[in-house]
Amino acid sequence: MEQKIPEDTTFKKEDYHHVGVIVRDMEKTIAYLTSIGIGPFGIKDGPLYVEVPFKGELHGKPAEWKVKISNAKVGESELELLEPSGGESALQEWLDNHGEGLHHIAYLVDDVRGEVEKLKKKGVEIITSANLDGRGFAYVNTGVVGGIITEIRFR
Repeated sequence: MEQKIPEDTTFKKEDYHHVGVIVRDMEKTIAYLTSIGIGPFGIKDGPLYVEVPFKGELHGKPAEWKVKISNAKVGESELELLEPSGGESALQEWLDNHGEGLHHIAYLVDDVRGEVEKLKKKGVEIITSANLDGRGFAYVNTGVVGGIITEIRFR
């Protein structure tokens, strides 16, 4: 059976950017992955990881949270490690309910708010979002089948 991808899809292969993995301990995870040859990890010309505060929405309600983030190039793609580090967040919910591991695949878009609105009209739940009119992102619940969330973020 041939798969028919809608022409107005948000998720184009040329816009694929990274996979996001939730971890309990950033430093321990980086040390282990580096020891087996995955990496190097770090934030562009800087530290091993950064802790970023966010203000946005979680399940449609205002929320504030922090997350530690580190990245590594893996071939042409990127591996993003995420450790929830404060506040109520979609990442902490996932960690509590599913444990460590693959959380999302991410695509870059020019208009996060516009893509969020398109997806809402298709009945897709927006789990969390921040700064939709700037350099923001949203996690959308594509995990209802297959178990992987999708992130859309500003190009």
